[in-house]
Amino acid sequence: MDDEQDALRRCRAGDRRAFSLIVNRYGDVLYGTAVMMLRDRVEAEDAVQDAFVDAWRGLGTFDGSRPLRPWLLRVLVNQVLRRQRRKVLPIVGGGDETLASLASADADPELAALRSWERESVAVALAALPVDAARVVILRFFSELTVAEVAEALDVPEGTVKSRLHRALRTLRDSLGESDLAPQSKREGRSERKTRA
Repeated sequence: MDDEQDALRRCRAGDRRAFSLIVNRYGDVLYGTAVMMLRDRVEAEDAVQDAFVDAWRGLGTFDGSRPLRPWLLRVLVNQVLRRQRRKVLPIVGGGDETLASLASADADPELAALRSWERESVAVALAALPVDAARVVILRFFSELTVAEVAEALDVPEGTVKSRLHRALRTLRDSLGESDLAPQSKREGRSERKTRA
């Protein structure tokens, strides 16, 4: 990402307009992560805005040889933790605050309803996890960080991330049933094999 490295160099030189490239590239993933962690859209918007302010101020401490995304998510996680210490926020809300609302409407109403139900089921199961475990799952699968990047974002050892992830996924499988966590194509393949048998 040469344009990102160029933007970082310009940011360090005080060019605020160059920072808009970083905001545009990572704003959506930070916002989606904040919504899933805070379960409040207004609070999430504020957290992301404050995280970008913190990131701008802290760019001098960022090691440019490392990926930017995990570092930005670590800045965001720090914002989320500060907000959660100030007040207790529900992990799962109702209505528009569900995971289903993060997805755009599907052209097929039946498929859209199924996906909405599946996302809500995952949201409810995720809410039952300990907060530390839920954060690991969100960063690993929603924010699409590697285990090493999740460890960096949360400032914990990789082994801690792996053990939390293992326990969290086992709990989610127990809550949802393994078939609900498998991709649709795998589920369809299993059901076809059962039909043939």
